[in-house]
Amino acid sequence: MRFGDLFKIFQKGSKAASGHKGKGKGSAPAFAWPPGIRIGVFGHTNTGKTVYFTVLNEECKISKKLQISVTDNATATEFLNNYRALWGLGTTSEVGTVVDFRGEKKFPESTATEKLLLFNAILDRSKKVSVVAYDYPGEAVSIAGRHDLTDKVVDFMAGCDGILFFYDPKIIGAELEAQARVASFVNILERLAPLKARLPIPIAVVVTKADVLAGFSGEEKVTLIGPDDEYIIAEDFESFLETMLENTKVAGDPSWSGSVRSVMVKLKDFLRIVIGRTLDFQFFFVSATGQTPEKIGTDIGRSLYTPPNKMQPIGVKEPFYWLLSAVMRNRSITRFRKVAKFITTICLLWIVLYSLPYLLHFGYMYSQPTKVETNILRPYNGNIGAASEAERLMIKNAYRNYAESWLVRTFFSEFEAPATRFKKYYETAHLKGATVTLDQYITQLTAMIADTTQWPTFRPSDSSLILSSEHKTLIAAIEGYHAGDTASVLYHSSGRILACWKFFLDAVSQPGSDAAWQLIHNQVGADRKFALKEMSEAEKRFGDVLLSQKAKKEQIAEEARTTAELGGWEARIAKISKNPSPDYRLDSAVAELEIIKGQLDKTANAQTIARIDAYIAEANKWNDLQSFHYRIDAAPDGSHLHVEVVDEGKTPTWAVQEQYVAGYQRGYDLKWKAGDQVYIAIDTGLACQWGKNAVDYKILDGKYSIFKMDGDVLFDNLRKTVRISFNPPLKKRIPEIK
Repeated sequence: MRFGDLFKIFQKGSKAASGHKGKGKGSAPAFAWPPGIRIGVFGHTNTGKTVYFTVLNEECKISKKLQISVTDNATATEFLNNYRALWGLGTTSEVGTVVDFRGEKKFPESTATEKLLLFNAILDRSKKVSVVAYDYPGEAVSIAGRHDLTDKVVDFMAGCDGILFFYDPKIIGAELEAQARVASFVNILERLAPLKARLPIPIAVVVTKADVLAGFSGEEKVTLIGPDDEYIIAEDFESFLETMLENTKVAGDPSWSGSVRSVMVKLKDFLRIVIGRTLDFQFFFVSATGQTPEKIGTDIGRSLYTPPNKMQPIGVKEPFYWLLSAVMRNRSITRFRKVAKFITTICLLWIVLYSLPYLLHFGYMYSQPTKVETNILRPYNGNIGAASEAERLMIKNAYRNYAESWLVRTFFSEFEAPATRFKKYYETAHLKGATVTLDQYITQLTAMIADTTQWPTFRPSDSSLILSSEHKTLIAAIEGYHAGDTASVLYHSSGRILACWKFFLDAVSQPGSDAAWQLIHNQVGADRKFALKEMSEAEKRFGDVLLSQKAKKEQIAEEARTTAELGGWEARIAKISKNPSPDYRLDSAVAELEIIKGQLDKTANAQTIARIDAYIAEANKWNDLQSFHYRIDAAPDGSHLHVEVVDEGKTPTWAVQEQYVAGYQRGYDLKWKAGDQVYIAIDTGLACQWGKNAVDYKILDGKYSIFKMDGDVLFDNLRKTVRISFNPPLKKRIPEIK
């Protein structure tokens, strides 16, 4: 063996060891394929994939270096039907005995559906492997349009152990089609190894129908790259082309040299990204018929041919034999790589053993006490006082076990002291700290109740209360103490606070009722009678403020009555009318008017009550579905909108297939009621899906979301603004006290 040959073997070994199974962009296959060596034949319509597999099957029946045996009925049936068509054979049983007869020869119809081809292959009478191939319509790999099988073909190719790229030389004169096919070749290569990475699998170009090329004469013209020229694959396309054309096998026949040059120039964009990225590459010229078929007519997009009288295939076995041999060689190298990985693993194991104390400590032991602490305190929002004695004991023991472990005391003694301090904290300080925190929450809630402006908002339309985020957060924190140990002081104290809060909400939601406030008075009195000794000062102040609110409510009602009777009613009208907020005018003002109305004398203030009722009735209409007319005054060039109103918490269906554009004078209509959400989608392209998958969305929420639609609407992702106006203006539709 020459030194150059040895160099080439190690180059191929280096290439295979770089990671054969790293092909494709995704790690998880999208489709399930049978086991075995996966051979991809990538070719477009009418490149001869089906004929190639059929003739290959026949040729390998008598071959020594490559034999094929079909392993499933579907593949056998496919090969048999195609063989009968190519060789013009048929069967009949009309005479009582099944016999063969000669019929019309014809090429198989273009593949219309996908077919899995499963067979066993034997190389050099010694190496037996299972092979999986895939036949599909050529349109599936065309870049001219999308096909149902495109993703499946790409998935099969991306997971192949080797690929044959089929090229039809009959399209050499069709420049655009030739470029399109080369582009699809390039696309699949980029999926295998993008960004000029090393190609991980053997690749070959198979020029089918080589009998149409001038100078193609026999088996000696089948394989282009000889053993002495393999080194040139590692260089660049120009050097490769020059070397191949100077080869005596090519240069000795001018007509053949011209044919080779024409094919390689047409494939230059494909070859440029192959040459220099792999040494497992070959170029084949084959003919499944051995001579040019007879043209018998034309069809849409192609000519029609009939097989020649005598089928003499040339070079059909060579590409498949070369590809399987290259795959087997790479698998041998892969086994060598596994040995190298085993040695690497031993080295890493030694490193791990040396680092084991650190891995055990920081990877496991260090986090155990905090995990126990977090899991126990999570249901109580971090309040250790709400935990039971048994749960606190579990946390304390977790820190104690960590601090007293042999590993910590021996290797990580600096962590022992902090863990011991945590252990002592959970032994002594849990109740005191939790009591202080709960008192802080009670004090905050007391301040909210003392200030009527911080009370929950009463909505007269449905007699419901609207709690602020501060209300919800504070009550949730107090509820965290009303869990766990039911015998604890914290459990009892939080329970009393929550009970009073419930009565307080009932009182706020019944503005004209004194009974609800009397229930609060009774609850506070009962708590102080039976649990005064365990009450903190914060809880006592909480009760005092609740009791004072009943008197304050009565004072406010009396002031309202006096104000109305003394003519201060007009000042209230002015205050309400001047407030521009729809939330105030349609909610808070209604609540205030309900309270004032309840304090007015029905006989003496009949006219005033009628004005209040008229205002409230108009405000309540916003809770019912109403029609609104709007127009789009301005929008980004080339854009249009889709608008849909949905109930709170629901998502749009985009069932109305209409486009709304700026400048349409007649405008548009929508129906909306208080609490509904408004979805606005903007599209800027022609591929409109009526709001689905739009360029950007804007969700207008809140009880009176429609007011957010009036004026400039900013689409955050697109950074563009749309201007919308209503007719009549929304603010003029808000009721006024007249």
